[in-house]
Amino acid sequence: MTWSLAHQGGWDEFLMFAVPIVLAIVIVRRLEKRRPPSGDGPQDESQNTTP
Repeated sequence: MTWSLAHQGGWDEFLMFAVPIVLAIVIVRRLEKRRPPSGDGPQDESQNTTP
């Protein structure tokens, strides 16, 4: 019996779909944390006095 990922009940197809999406989400979140704050407005949301 040879080991393969082909047609193992659907879990392998799910991983081929889910892993790139999860990696993209992780990369985007890390990049957002590293991004410096922009100078377009207040630094803190609590300082926003617009009603």
